[in-house]
Amino acid sequence: MDKPAAIQVKNLLKRFGTTTAVANVSFSVPTGDIYALIGENGAGKTTIIKMMTGLTLPDQGTISLFGHDVATHPLQAKKTFGYISDNPTVYGHLTGREFFYFAGSLRGMHEHAVKKRISELLPVFDLTDLIDSPMSDHSRGNRQKIAFIASLLATPRLIIIDEPIVGLDPDSIEIFGRTLQAYVKDGGTVFFSTHILSFAEKYATRAAVIHKGVLTKEMDIRPGTNLTKLYHDQP
Repeated sequence: MDKPAAIQVKNLLKRFGTTTAVANVSFSVPTGDIYALIGENGAGKTTIIKMMTGLTLPDQGTISLFGHDVATHPLQAKKTFGYISDNPTVYGHLTGREFFYFAGSLRGMHEHAVKKRISELLPVFDLTDLIDSPMSDHSRGNRQKIAFIASLLATPRLIIIDEPIVGLDPDSIEIFGRTLQAYVKDGGTVFFSTHILSFAEKYATRAAVIHKGVLTKEMDIRPGTNLTKLYHDQP
């Protein structure tokens, strides 16, 4: 039986002035997938993610998340996902713990529920020693870790990540990937963009290649898949 779609993108078009950033892109992501959108810098990855998350609107086309159209039913759509941008914005005067409570309150979580989730998620990256220091003192990688944990607080059905491993050390990249796999095993769905083929090859279950705003191919990723070869064999 086919799995229902977590993400449905149809005929997506986005222009900035005379530049076409995304050209008639369509794809579907079934629930339970780890889907990687891969391409070079400037290929259109971030633009697609900004349209998926409602940060910008398409000129044409539609995006639905679990059946909720992002443009016409934005609140219902946004309740389904957690989002991590390519350069997470944080409030430097807040500690990591304060940021978690702030993020949880925006998702309608009660304080005791946030506290419970913090205790469950904090060990993922072993942030105990820095969670109560101002985030202005944190490295980019540690801000990325905090943003990742914050995105999981409300146990969303979908995680959308733009360039997930920028700024992370090798051990943290491994932890990040395993955490995504565990999240999917528990019923979640992941969509991420990257130009790091090795990360997509190791952790994604399906990938699409975007080149100059055009989706050129999609492929399943199984053990032994040589994603680098498939990527460079694109038309």
